[in-house]
Amino acid sequence: MSRKVPVEKWLRSPFVRTLLELSHLDERILKTMLLYHWGGDGITFEKIARRMNIGQPGAWKRWRRGRDAIIRSFYTLELAIYAGVLEPEVAELLAQDLQDLAALARAEGDLEELRRRIERRALELLKLR
Repeated sequence: MSRKVPVEKWLRSPFVRTLLELSHLDERILKTMLLYHWGGDGITFEKIARRMNIGQPGAWKRWRRGRDAIIRSFYTLELAIYAGVLEPEVAELLAQDLQDLAALARAEGDLEELRRRIERRALELLKLR
């Protein structure tokens, strides 16, 4: 997605900052995940640990906590929609976002337009809070 942008610069984006504040992740965990997933074939947890000035087990644990938080967040949404406790308009916005996020991950279509739609819907969701 934004692999051409350095991780630290990407994390300073106002939109990313807002999403991070509202998420179940903290900046250290997200940075670890970005370094791992954007690092290419030669990336190791040892290299990530050196870059972040932590131990190798700590880098792996941060990555694992982030992955677990993301999966738990998805199941929370799935349960809320399945149980009917999440408003239909919120569920629809989330479904549209997932479709656009999948297209963005596959680099399909107009990437800037996809980003604009995702950001617009995020603002709509913030208004519904």
